[in-house]
Amino acid sequence: MFRVGFVFYTIALLTATHWPGLAIKGSFSRIDLVIHAGVFFVWTCLLFMAHLIAVGGRFGCACLKRRIVWTGVVGICFAFFDELTQPLFRRVADPLDLAADSFGVLVACGVLFVCEKLRNSHRRL
Repeated sequence: MFRVGFVFYTIALLTATHWPGLAIKGSFSRIDLVIHAGVFFVWTCLLFMAHLIAVGGRFGCACLKRRIVWTGVVGICFAFFDELTQPLFRRVADPLDLAADSFGVLVACGVLFVCEKLRNSHRRL
């Protein structure tokens, strides 16, 4: 279920970020940075939940930590890909957009880590 959602979300994300001339107007000048962070937060969570990043070794806390870290690495690499391919579609590769994308990925990884820690602590009770 998460894999299908991840694929469709990724298609929508790439369409929105590569559509020529698409501009977002908001209540302050760089509302798009908040949107970038939020979109990549969701994308990273979906990637993790889709179990597309697998890490070898025994199952346990260390494996889960590595999976979250690798999810973050893939997320930031995807953010670079997304920004750097936009000029091919008459868009601008903006370093602030990339920073917001990366921020969303990192916050998602932090939230995933905390959620997994809480889930594991409840299992031990």
